[in-house]
Amino acid sequence: MKRTLLGICVATSLFSPTLSSGQDKCQSVQGQAQFILIPAPNDPFGRIIGPSSGTLKAAITAIVTGLTQNPNGTIDATSTELWVMSPQDQILFNGQATFTPIAGQPIGTVSDRLRLTVSRGTGEFAGATGAIDVTGTGYNLFGPDAGPGKTYFQVNYTGSICRR
Repeated sequence: MKRTLLGICVATSLFSPTLSSGQDKCQSVQGQAQFILIPAPNDPFGRIIGPSSGTLKAAITAIVTGLTQNPNGTIDATSTELWVMSPQDQILFNGQATFTPIAGQPIGTVSDRLRLTVSRGTGEFAGATGAIDVTGTGYNLFGPDAGPGKTYFQVNYTGSICRR
């Protein structure tokens, strides 16, 4: 009887989720997003808005906080991004991006590689940690057709968000 009870306890602990309130619950996330550059007179490096689909269905806005043109033609950027899933459920990210011109494409077409690291969250994302990798293509980032309403990005995201 004791062995049976011990076996049930061991099996239950192996196959049931941990109930510890201090343990992170990590979720893989993936999806797509579209960003468009908008007029932003108070954001000297620019601002984007756009929707995302997939695991994190959100309205997104990002403020570009820094730009560096590199000798090899790439552009490094930093950003602060807010993903709003609902009025209460939001994630604020710090972003590090590299834009690389794509040879043979129209001027201003770039490969976009962005790493978003969770800064903080609200609602169901309060205390969240994790990171998302965003990859895709930007159009009219620079050149004669660049600017608000003309510069846009088509991207995919994948990563992991952990909540307490």
